[in-house]
Amino acid sequence: MSMDAEDRLELIAALAQDKAWDAVVKIGRALLDHHYPADIFTGVSGDSGPEYIVALRNALARIDAIKR
Repeated sequence: MSMDAEDRLELIAALAQDKAWDAVVKIGRALLDHHYPADIFTGVSGDSGPEYIVALRNALARIDAIKR
C-alpha cells in the first residue's frame, strides 16, 4: 500500500481524533487503489471478485458524497 505524505498525515489525524471510521475508509481506499486499480477491475467481466471491488469503490464514493 502506498500513501503520500499528505494521506499519511490525514490518517494520523483521524486516528488521533478518534475517528476510526475515517481511518478505515482511508486505508481501504489506499488498498483498493494499490492492489485493485479501477481501470483494471471494472466489473465488466461479470466475475464476482471484480464486481465486489466495484461495489466497494461505489460505497466509498457514496461516503465521499455524504461528507461534502
